[in-house]
Amino acid sequence: MSTISKPQPDEETVRPESEAAKRQKAMKLQTATKRWTALRKPLWFALSLLAFVLIYFGLEAYMDYGARVTLAITLAVIVLWVLEPIPFSMTAVLVLILLPISGAVSTDLILSGFASPAIFLIVAGMMIASAVEQTPLGKRLAYQLLYWLGEKKGGVLAGILLVPQILAFFIPAAAVRTAMLLPIVFSIASILGVKAGEVRGKKLMMGVVVGCGISGTAVLPAALGNVITVDLINTYLQTHVTYMDWLVLALPMWLIMIPASWWVLYRSFPVKEPMPSGLKEKMKELIAELGPISSKEKRLMGILAGVCVFWALEGVHGWPPVIPALIGAVLMAWPGIKVADWEKIIDVKFSPLVMLGVTLSLGRALYETGVTDYLSKWMESDVTLFLFSNPALAVLTVAVLTQLIHKVTSNVSTAVIATVPVVVALAAHSPDSPALLLAIVAGLTSLYGFILVVETIPGVMVHGTGWVTQQDFFVPGFWLTLITTGVTFLMALTWWKWLGYY
Repeated sequence: MSTISKPQPDEETVRPESEAAKRQKAMKLQTATKRWTALRKPLWFALSLLAFVLIYFGLEAYMDYGARVTLAITLAVIVLWVLEPIPFSMTAVLVLILLPISGAVSTDLILSGFASPAIFLIVAGMMIASAVEQTPLGKRLAYQLLYWLGEKKGGVLAGILLVPQILAFFIPAAAVRTAMLLPIVFSIASILGVKAGEVRGKKLMMGVVVGCGISGTAVLPAALGNVITVDLINTYLQTHVTYMDWLVLALPMWLIMIPASWWVLYRSFPVKEPMPSGLKEKMKELIAELGPISSKEKRLMGILAGVCVFWALEGVHGWPPVIPALIGAVLMAWPGIKVADWEKIIDVKFSPLVMLGVTLSLGRALYETGVTDYLSKWMESDVTLFLFSNPALAVLTVAVLTQLIHKVTSNVSTAVIATVPVVVALAAHSPDSPALLLAIVAGLTSLYGFILVVETIPGVMVHGTGWVTQQDFFVPGFWLTLITTGVTFLMALTWWKWLGYY
């Protein structure tokens, strides 16, 4: 009995239908993406407005007008900073507009942050960084470290981690250190034959993220978060923290974090690879191309060393860090000493300064309008009193709290302004709580944002290269967060207690 076979469509009939279906799916996906993109920004603005409305009307019976409006605007702009429907600096300008218009604070108060020495310290830092970039000194340092370490096991990663730690002493901006380091790492990857997407490439790039992230730990001007923290401490606690105070307090933590970071990254990106060969010779060639250290570089190193010495002797001469930094910047272009072009030195980026000035002003507004007083009253409970009754336990609590807040505030500056006032408010109700130390701990912990790309500027910059994804941050970020929290608690039990902070 014969079977009648079902006629089969020929290939040429099927393929156009299959490809047409794929094109249709792609078009649907593209349309959905466009719709989401169109809806996303209005949605983020709506969430920001909702945050304002909930605070402004929800706390009407509990807060005075000035405090209520200031807190509502602060939370609304934090939502915008987190979701970023508009640039960070544009959101910052909104604060300058909204707070005076609302009558919550005076124009003088909301502009007071721009008169802070912190602003001019960052300006001076950018000027110094520009001068360094005009010479081969930064490249020479990186090449020399990789020449010494490159052919050792894990040596390339160690070199990448160490470069920003040294640069931190004379380049007070993590973004600038990252920008200087990335081209060098790309050069190393090319020499080693490492391509985007490879595990080795991810390891090197995460070395940039973590290295630049921890590089601001012990050097006060080396991170915006440190500068903002010190300004808030001065505002809230009427206490002056010097360059040397910060260095002595954070140095052991910094020294522990460098090898700990190397170990975590080395284990998080395991790869069976031969020992790098030829890197030492290549670095030797690159150093040779730079030529011998020029008199210009020697003068630059002398100026940088002088600036660091004056920073360290702040307790003797009484000058805030901004004065030596500005002197150093001027000397770098002074006739007869000149190591860089003055017109390039003063060509600084305005956006970070707007962000910093507004952040400082916002911190002062929260204090002057009494928001921190209200927070301290609301947060007074048996649980908080217990947690803050023991200094070491209080440090651990603040470290954990700061990490949690940092996960929903997308950069270091925002994390500091969202955390330090709360910590000071909590400390106010416990006589045994070391408020100064806790504020510094909050500022330090804000530097350690390793789990999400958006937590730090180095993370955003490296992610932008396309060599790493958000997924690459999770494993090393989780372990580094645990380690930084544990090291902070260890410092509270030992070093900070011995220094007399409590």
